[in-house]
Amino acid sequence: MLKYIITFCFSLCFSILFAHEAYILDKNTQIVISPDPSNSVRLAAVELQYFIGKTTGLQIPIVHLCSNNVDKVIFVGQSSYTDQYGISEECLGEQEYLIDVSPQRIILIGKDTDVTSEIICDKGRSNNGFSPEEDRRQINYQQATGNSDVVSQLTLPSIFDAQGTCYAVYDFIERFLGVRFYGPSPKNIVVPSIQRLRIDNVHIQRAPAIKYRDGSLTFGWPFMKAQFMDATEDMLHLYMRRMRMGGRRWAANHAFTGFQDRFLKQNPARPELFEGSHPEYFAVGRGGGASERQFCYTNPDFIHQVAQDAIRYFEGKGTIAEQVALGEYFAIVPLDNSSWCTCDECQKLLAIDKNNILGQHFNCGTATHYIWNFVNKVAHEIKRVAPDKKLAALAYHVYAYLPKDIKLEDNIAVAPCLHTRNYWAPGMKRNEMMLYKSWIEESKSSGRDIFLWSYLGFPTERGLVTNFNVFPGFNAHATGEQMRMYATDGVKGVYLCGLSEQIDFYLTMKLFDNPSLDTDEILDEFFDRYFGKAAEAMKKFYLKIESVYSDPANYPSYIQTQDAQFHQTRELAWKYLGTPMVMEELEGYIEQARLEAESMEEKERVNSWKIGVWDYMLAGFNDYYKN
Repeated sequence: MLKYIITFCFSLCFSILFAHEAYILDKNTQIVISPDPSNSVRLAAVELQYFIGKTTGLQIPIVHLCSNNVDKVIFVGQSSYTDQYGISEECLGEQEYLIDVSPQRIILIGKDTDVTSEIICDKGRSNNGFSPEEDRRQINYQQATGNSDVVSQLTLPSIFDAQGTCYAVYDFIERFLGVRFYGPSPKNIVVPSIQRLRIDNVHIQRAPAIKYRDGSLTFGWPFMKAQFMDATEDMLHLYMRRMRMGGRRWAANHAFTGFQDRFLKQNPARPELFEGSHPEYFAVGRGGGASERQFCYTNPDFIHQVAQDAIRYFEGKGTIAEQVALGEYFAIVPLDNSSWCTCDECQKLLAIDKNNILGQHFNCGTATHYIWNFVNKVAHEIKRVAPDKKLAALAYHVYAYLPKDIKLEDNIAVAPCLHTRNYWAPGMKRNEMMLYKSWIEESKSSGRDIFLWSYLGFPTERGLVTNFNVFPGFNAHATGEQMRMYATDGVKGVYLCGLSEQIDFYLTMKLFDNPSLDTDEILDEFFDRYFGKAAEAMKKFYLKIESVYSDPANYPSYIQTQDAQFHQTRELAWKYLGTPMVMEELEGYIEQARLEAESMEEKERVNSWKIGVWDYMLAGFNDYYKN
């Protein structure tokens, strides 16, 4: 009996000892990839090698075969070696990845096989106008990293390629090396110095919460351009991969701008006359140019034409003209105006919703039956031929409201369009949360895919369009609440119409990946690690702007009481928000930060905010008050 007790105690002690062993990186480590790696695996291995070197100083080779004298190995992506451990991407779901650490080896592997049917894998166009094939860009990696001791040319995977191994490596780089990608320029990246990298045994298996994560590429807009220190194109494209932009292949945007050239040619001799093969497709009693002339959305031939175009795409023949489609989704979104057809059938449907509006909102339902009847008929025709494919539609403008008495086909994926940066207007927030919740509730019963179109570029976009310098829309805390709500509600993806500003964009992308993260912890870490000695002053600068911008009490009383659509104006920006008192306080913070920044890195980062945010604001303030 004593023998068994001694044996058990020895085994227990050994198990406890082994459980506390860790992977310790040393100079004999190798990164092992398959002999024929995909773009995703190749990028993952090169990035891992680069940041191990930056943080630890160790130069780790990338090989295809393990050397016999190697102490430690990091396996990146699937290979014959990971197969020997019984670890394969076949057991992983969409965008899922695995980080498995034991004392002698690390496995970083993810879902790298695309779930999109092969026939349409590289077809179509995203909301930004390119196909996955066009998005596999070759970059100068030396230039993008600012380091001449690395590989020179590197082909990036498309942001819409399956690249779970990249996600695993970037998670590893952030989680265990402590690197933070606060922007695309090497000057934006926080890279700690690690004397000895020790990682306890761990097994992490996860996937990003929001499956589609993309946006309009507004890196050159005010604020972000200076904050990103004039990053090059190569830096920006690498940064998009590092932030896990892309994901599921989905797209939805105004999709019929090519129809005029296809079906209704303008007579060069008499511009007022149109002639072509199908004039019946177009709105009766309406004019307009190629991108403006609406259609007769009740015309059976037009409905059939749109359905046939979608089926053509699903058969792998691509898109026509300026159609929008990606993966298993084909976009069906009217042109961006309300010059509807005047024929009897169209007017009959429009009459149903003439009062379907709350207050005076842009997002309402005055064409709900008209447009969703059209979308539903196209979806019905497609479903008979391609039942596993989907239409992508926007719930936008006068067809934003859910059509409560129309049973929509379940192959329609819907994206409500939300002015999430304008919820300082209480009426706008009530209206849009009402329509958002109605679509969410409907999706739970129908199984419908719900995406979102989020106007995160306001108010900056408004300033560019109407030619004034805006009061910045810093909005981290409200954005954090929204992202957590989307994840809880099962939203499949979000298109960011405008990428906001440096930290707001970073926060948004981190919460797309993991909505359980705490907003204040992300902000605290950013200001402490990015600005160093100037952190406290810069955080006060940010939080002051955020509190002024997001509080309805800082806006005129009519905005707080009216049920209507509002955007920032020059008067709102500088009479009500950026008042002399507010600007004086902000100037104190930015000057304090400039004095407290010690290292050259800290000084450059503070200066990027002084130029990109404070100087921009001061120019808008002075322009308003000189008039």
